[in-house]
Amino acid sequence: MNAGVELTKRYISLMFKGLRDATPEQVEQELEHCRRDNLRPVRVPRMFRDYFSEEKFHSGDGFEMQVFKRDNHSRKLIFYLHGGATIYQPVYFHWRFLHDLGLRTKADIVMPIYPKSPEYHTSLSVTMVLDYLHNVVEPLQYDEIHLMGDSAGACLAMVIAQEMHKRGWQEHTSLTLLSPCLDLTYTHEQEMQALQDKDPMLQFDRIKMITDVWRGELPASHPWVSPIFGDLQCLNNIGVYYGSNEILKVDVELFREALKKIGKTAEIHEYEGMFHTFPLFPVPQGFQSLKKIVQKIK
Repeated sequence: MNAGVELTKRYISLMFKGLRDATPEQVEQELEHCRRDNLRPVRVPRMFRDYFSEEKFHSGDGFEMQVFKRDNHSRKLIFYLHGGATIYQPVYFHWRFLHDLGLRTKADIVMPIYPKSPEYHTSLSVTMVLDYLHNVVEPLQYDEIHLMGDSAGACLAMVIAQEMHKRGWQEHTSLTLLSPCLDLTYTHEQEMQALQDKDPMLQFDRIKMITDVWRGELPASHPWVSPIFGDLQCLNNIGVYYGSNEILKVDVELFREALKKIGKTAEIHEYEGMFHTFPLFPVPQGFQSLKKIVQKIK
């Protein structure tokens, strides 16, 4: 294994050790911390501030959503929904990934800072993103719209793709999912628990507790919560990237089987020994996956 990969794995293990060992009481404290922290506006890391602009989008019910954009004067758009377990804002590695993606594809990039749990829930987040797409993005009439997301953001990206089709809006050109969580019913808990010791980032009980808060009044099987139960036939040009050492490998395998049942194909890339959302990190496998993503968009 590459020395940089091992160093990154060690860094992740140390960073997430407290979260992986968290008790239910500590998860409650984490949620309350995020509730307060998410009241503050998101700031672009200093080294990327020249590459992204910010705008505010106001919904009909008065909610204000930050939206970050990179304008390359392109007819192609990458609409990116960041992960963070539904409770965290984007981190440095999101900005680094989007910066590289913008340089290599020359596409415009939009990343909305959608409402987060525990203060807000799935329904508002999906509605806000759809409102922004319909009122701001659609009138621009891009030739191509590439939907993309990581982890919880990948879940949301798939929901948005399904809703765009359902509402008769412009179809997405491609859907790229990085380590997606797609089934929050967790009916395959046993298979996920079997991978737990390999995963340096995610802990099953913590993630289940957090996502149960995120879905609010919606049942776990609702397509906005678990898009694997939504319309899969409408998904276009699907690419999935995930590591063998993450509990969400189970969700990707379920997705693969669900697509197979309806005769739908997808480019699904499993990277041996890799961890959750590895394409965001500066490791060889991350650069390899980025190259494949770029080739699909260019």
